[in-house]
Amino acid sequence: MSNYFPEELIEEIRLSNDIVDVVSEYVKLEKRGKYYFGLCPFHAEKTPSFTVTPSMQIFNCFGCNKGGNVIHFIMNIENLDFVEAVKYLADRAGISIPDRMGENDEKAARLRQEVMEIHKVAARYFYNNLNSPSGMKAREYLKNRGILDETIRRFGLGYSLPGYDNLYKYLLDKGYDKKDILESGLVIKTERQTYIDRFRDRVMFPILDLRGNVVGFGGRVMGSSLPKYMNSPETVIYSKGKSLYALNFARDANQGSLIVVEGYMDVISLHQNGIINSVASLGTALTENQARLMRKYAEEIIIAYDADTAGQAATLRSLDLLRKIGCTVKILEIPDGKDPDEFIRNNGADAFRELISNSMTFVEYKINLLKKEVDTENTEGKIKFINKAAKILSEIDSRIEMEVYADKIAREYNISRDSLYAEILKQIDLKRNAVKLKTGNPKTNISGNNTKNIKTTKKSDNNYIELLLFAILCIDNNIYKLIKDKIDINDFTGNNREIARVVFKKLDSGGDVVTAELLNIMDTETAAQFSRIVEKECSFEDINDINRAAHDIINKLTDSKKERRKMEILKMLKNRDNMSNEEVQRLLEEFNNLVREQRVNIYKERRGNV
Repeated sequence: MSNYFPEELIEEIRLSNDIVDVVSEYVKLEKRGKYYFGLCPFHAEKTPSFTVTPSMQIFNCFGCNKGGNVIHFIMNIENLDFVEAVKYLADRAGISIPDRMGENDEKAARLRQEVMEIHKVAARYFYNNLNSPSGMKAREYLKNRGILDETIRRFGLGYSLPGYDNLYKYLLDKGYDKKDILESGLVIKTERQTYIDRFRDRVMFPILDLRGNVVGFGGRVMGSSLPKYMNSPETVIYSKGKSLYALNFARDANQGSLIVVEGYMDVISLHQNGIINSVASLGTALTENQARLMRKYAEEIIIAYDADTAGQAATLRSLDLLRKIGCTVKILEIPDGKDPDEFIRNNGADAFRELISNSMTFVEYKINLLKKEVDTENTEGKIKFINKAAKILSEIDSRIEMEVYADKIAREYNISRDSLYAEILKQIDLKRNAVKLKTGNPKTNISGNNTKNIKTTKKSDNNYIELLLFAILCIDNNIYKLIKDKIDINDFTGNNREIARVVFKKLDSGGDVVTAELLNIMDTETAAQFSRIVEKECSFEDINDINRAAHDIINKLTDSKKERRKMEILKMLKNRDNMSNEEVQRLLEEFNNLVREQRVNIYKERRGNV
């Protein structure tokens, strides 16, 4: 996405936002020598592992491995994409961004801006209604629910009047177009072609994005009429499945965990009592987008849904989803089926914190549900329970954790530990065979983990070596003169080929390449790895050390290139039926030459080390 803006503009914006100044707005930094240290804002820690290096304008966390320049920091901390982060920093620095969008993009951007403005105006309108004589009933309702005036202001709570079109007329008077008002979702066009307010006679809960913009509303009735809650529809600025109520506040808790509840009032009650790391999922079941959003701010997610059937089903779906994306998941059960708001009003914040500390792991929760479902007083029920419990335990990745739970269940139900282990292994084998049948690959390794392609950071990997070369070139641009005849762009792999193209073009034209600027064209994962390499591997004693490191890298990249070519030749020779004898001989000769060259290089390397 970096080509959305001119390179010069991106660099001007980066240079205008000193990384120490920007990070200091989120993290308390302490200067030690040439570095600044602080507690990482991306994961919970007691000892600072988060560093900012002013001379290179980069940040690194050696605990959670995030890193990059000021743009990557804003992308991570504000949950923005590259374009949004650049715009955010441009606005902070007072730099205007020229409009480079097409006609359709302009219309979409104008509509989005207009709908955003309508929501801001509506939020003020609802808030003023609540504090007017017409809002007395709503104020009394909130007072009876224990909501303080300070909390009302913090969350911007409001009230929608009982009339059919009060908000619609108010927005028209403010000069907004009918089409834009309809697009906001706050007004509905009826079959009779009249316009009515979506929310009427309800306590209003503004839904804010991470930058504090109002993007939607929830409305709750104060009596027994249905539906009890009504929410904004999907609009150009709001997607229910991508938003979390109060995340704009909860992310600042920096506790390493987030508590997920169902309702607006649950969140507000928890925040009012100092438990600010809580959010609502704006519905019972989490979506993958919501789960990934939470994963950015916390590794541990505590589910605190209602204990009814719908709540249990939503909890189970959320458990599997959150574990799939790498979260540690716990479940908080509230006694007597109460919701968090009711419990905390009756028992206080300390009692709720005790519930948090006693939250169950996903295994404990599933086993507890199983105990409620199956009667273990008879032999048939006991066998059924053991079989289902073994299936649950087979999902555990950690062998030690599995054994702990297995031992506990074996003791509790007076069964042989070996027989329970045998059933667990049977379940694992069933899953392994199911995957074999599905993939057709008998060598598939099933360990319970969700397999995904991960860029490794081993020093022998091409990706690591290529990034290390970029880091060395940033430290001393003159190294390029020594290596440019020995390597070309096609020697690089994957996305690094495009990075090499940019680096070589700049250096060929006599320009400079610096670490923080090069990070502008890297995605967040590559930027984090590159920043770690710069900090960990680039402390050279003198220019000779840099030269040796550069030549060593060139040799490794050349060897890798030759190895890839050997594999290509072998692949071609496997299908040599359509080749001429001359072509086969030529490939064999090339293959043998490559082998000889590698042997000579190995010999030279060994001689050099003696």
